Amino acid sequence: MTTIGVLGAGSHSSGNHGPALRALKEQQPDDLRLAAICDLDAERAGTYCERFGLERVYQDVDEMLDAEALDGLVLVTPVELTEELAVRLLPRGIPLMIEKPPGVDSDACRRIMAVAAETGTPHMVSLNRRFSPAITEARRWLDASAADRPPQLAIARMLRHNRTEPEFRVWTGIHLIDAALSIMGRPTHVSAGNIPAQHEDVFLSHATVRTERGVVQYILSPAVGTVEETYEFQGADYDVAVDAWGCATRVYDSAELVVDWEAPADSEPAWRNGTVGEMQAFIEALRGEREFSPTLEDALAAMLVAEAIVAGGETTISL
Repeated sequence: MTTIGVLGAGSHSSGNHGPALRALKEQQPDDLRLAAICDLDAERAGTYCERFGLERVYQDVDEMLDAEALDGLVLVTPVELTEELAVRLLPRGIPLMIEKPPGVDSDACRRIMAVAAETGTPHMVSLNRRFSPAITEARRWLDASAADRPPQLAIARMLRHNRTEPEFRVWTGIHLIDAALSIMGRPTHVSAGNIPAQHEDVFLSHATVRTERGVVQYILSPAVGTVEETYEFQGADYDVAVDAWGCATRVYDSAELVVDWEAPADSEPAWRNGTVGEMQAFIEALRGEREFSPTLEDALAAMLVAEAIVAGGETTISL
């Protein structure tokens, strides 16, 4: 039996992590225990507990960790609190799932990394796009049919409407950046430009990122008239197109359509966006069935690219 606790019952946790845990509990009722939810707002925590099938409510994380024998803890709190909580919790030795981004900037991520290295506490960062079923289909085909001809070029686009918060390109853009890097490898150099949008402090950003395997071209437009998140991976004689928002994958190999996959229209959002797959991966890591991944180092790579895009110009990435 794997026992999980959750810290944070806010809107993001309620919209993604709670539904994912409930779905996995329904799939494996005898192997997964959702022990407790902790939130400063007792009413909100109680609602979370009832909706997603957790057993107990706490308002103090230390009280929860002292009372519950947890195998893993899911940390889903505001970005501004992530560093403080992570460096406080890692010394307890309980494996953590840390919500992205792990800290307000790359310096904060490095400080969390230092504590994780010192304590040796296993961890994952919640970069759920890696586990999107559409990305998973693409990765499955690449591994099975293109292992000897890996993709050399990726094109990744994130379009949003009215996302005018100044942190968008780092705090949300990290999803787009990491998902492409998870296939294309570690970044080495960024060449970026930014175009002012018709909103104060909002920019439409484009970048070419060299990686250890090829090149990724990124476009991040947070305040345009549509919502889109797409990835395209191109190699010798093939094109792999992923619609993460629509949850569909199409592969052309030698001009022939060889994969035409689309998620069921009634599938749950937490499954479509990869949160269910991500949470399952965390549980499997807790059981020793796979490595804990993505890690803080993976998140740092994506954050450094995002910060280089915001800065513009030429940047060499040093991890």
